[in-house]
Amino acid sequence: IELEGGKCEDSLNIISSKGYLNSIVINNAFQDGIDLDFSDLYINKISIKEAGNDCLDVSSGNYYISNANLKNCFDKAISVGEKSLFNADEISIFNSNIGVAVKDFSKFTNKKITINNSQNCFQVFQKKQEFGGSFVDINEVNCIGNYQNDDNSIIQFR
Repeated sequence: IELEGGKCEDSLNIISSKGYLNSIVINNAFQDGIDLDFSDLYINKISIKEAGNDCLDVSSGNYYISNANLKNCFDKAISVGEKSLFNADEISIFNSNIGVAVKDFSKFTNKKITINNSQNCFQVFQKKQEFGGSFVDINEVNCIGNYQNDDNSIIQFR
């Protein structure tokens, strides 16, 4: 899937789906680059350059990403919420307000992540009252910036 100059709230929105995608390339998204909801997806490679809001936003599903390269995400490079399980092998993030936000009973597991030019590396918290805290488990991280979690959430480095 390749998209250029998406003008909608989400350049790509996948809902209630299950399967495998080899590659997603998105350039110059008006708001979110990719929004994945209620799905069970394996994605081999994601490349997003320029998003007016979040580069990759996932909720209420199971997501496995082999490789992601996210550049110039205005808000969050990756947002994981509402009981999502997010697993990734290798992620590179350059120039975002927040590298990764994990919230509302979600779990983020990652083998290797590099975040450059982001003030906030990770934010892990409970956002909505009907949910609880979240969990982040990272093998290797390279990020100079803030790591924030609330009392209900955990960031674990191996």
